[in-house]
Amino acid sequence: MSLLHEAIIEKKFDTRMVEKNLVRNVVADKEVKAHVENLQDDGENATYISLDELEDQ
Repeated sequence: MSLLHEAIIEKKFDTRMVEKNLVRNVVADKEVKAHVENLQDDGENATYISLDELEDQ
């Protein structure tokens, strides 16, 4: 496969591309929903800050 083709497949569910892919029938709505439901919850790795912390910087 070409690098371009691999990149397109890799970005199939990219947030910036999903709407265009739905319109172009590259993906179906149920595929997108299934993909989102299967995403790993990475919340434990998040860093939470408050607005007060931002103002202090």
